[in-house]
Amino acid sequence: MGSGAFSVKEWLRGEKIVLVKNPNFWQAKNVSLDGVEWLTIPDDNTRMLKVQAGELDAALTVPFSRIASLQKDANLKVELDPSTREDHLLINHSHGALGKVEVRQALDFAIDKDAIVKTVTFGYGQVANSYIPAGALYHYQDNLRRPYDPQKAKAMLKAAGAADLKLNYVVNAGDEVDEQIAILLQQQLAKAGVTVNLQKVDPSQSWDMLVAGEYDISVMYWTNDILDPDQKTTFVLGHDANMNYMTRYHNDQVKALVAAARVEMDSKKREQMYIDLQKMAKADVNWVDLYYSPYRNVSRKNIDGFYQNPLGRFFLEDTVKH
Repeated sequence: MGSGAFSVKEWLRGEKIVLVKNPNFWQAKNVSLDGVEWLTIPDDNTRMLKVQAGELDAALTVPFSRIASLQKDANLKVELDPSTREDHLLINHSHGALGKVEVRQALDFAIDKDAIVKTVTFGYGQVANSYIPAGALYHYQDNLRRPYDPQKAKAMLKAAGAADLKLNYVVNAGDEVDEQIAILLQQQLAKAGVTVNLQKVDPSQSWDMLVAGEYDISVMYWTNDILDPDQKTTFVLGHDANMNYMTRYHNDQVKALVAAARVEMDSKKREQMYIDLQKMAKADVNWVDLYYSPYRNVSRKNIDGFYQNPLGRFFLEDTVKH
C-alpha cells in the first residue's frame, strides 16, 4: 500500500495502526525500523506514564505542564518542533445569539489569550491573531487582535440582546490542555456575564458532536498539510461540505474571495487576497483565534530521529531504535 518507507499491516479504528517496513521502498536499505505500531491513547497522563515506564518508545502531544519535568528525566528526551498548529475556539453560528457578529466579537473581547498562553501553555505558545499561523505563507502579522476587555464584552452582549447568554462547551475528557482551557474560558466568560456549561465527552464522540452541530463552543486545533494557505482557507472559510470546519460560518463575499485567491497567479495580488481574507475572518469572528504552539513529543533516550516538520510529517524512515 503506497510507495513510502512503510505499509499498513493492520488498522483497528480507535485502537492502533500497525506499519511494516516496505521492502520496495527506493531507500529501504537505509530504513532502520522493521515496523511501527501507533496506539491510540487519548488520556494524557496514561501516555506519559507509559513512555516513562518504558512501555512506549515515544508519545505525542506532551501536556505543556509536563514538558519541564520530562526534560529532567535522564531516560527521556522531549522534542519541541516548529509547527503550523493553531488552537481556536469553535463557535456554532447556527445556535441562536451566536449567529450575531456582535455576540461573537464580544466573546473575542471576553477571552484573555495572554492568560491562556501563560497559564495553559507555560509560555511555550504565542497568542494567535489569524487563522493562518505565524511563519506560514501569507500570514498577516498586523491582523486585528482584540484586547481582553470583559466589561466591553458585557456591554456588547447587552446591546445585542444576549445579556444572559448561556453556552454549552464540549470538552475532550482526558485531554489535560483541553480541560485546563475549558476551566479558564469558563471563568473568563463569566466575567462578561456568560454562563458556560462544560460537557466533558470522550474524544471519540466529540468530533461527531461537532459535525452534527451538537455544541455551542469547543476548542479545536488545525495543522497545515501543505505549504499553500488554500487548504486551510477553503476548509475554514469557503467550504460548504464541512460547514466551514463545523462552525456553520457563511459569508458569500468571503467564499467568492477564497475561490478567486485559489486561482490567482500573481503572487502579490494573491498575498493581498489572503490578507483581506484574514481581516474579514477576524471581523466576522468565524472562530476565536487562541494560540500557536510547537509540536510536543517525547521519546526514550534510545530513540533517534523521531521528529516532525512544520507540516506535521514524521520522518520514520530516519528514526532509529538503539
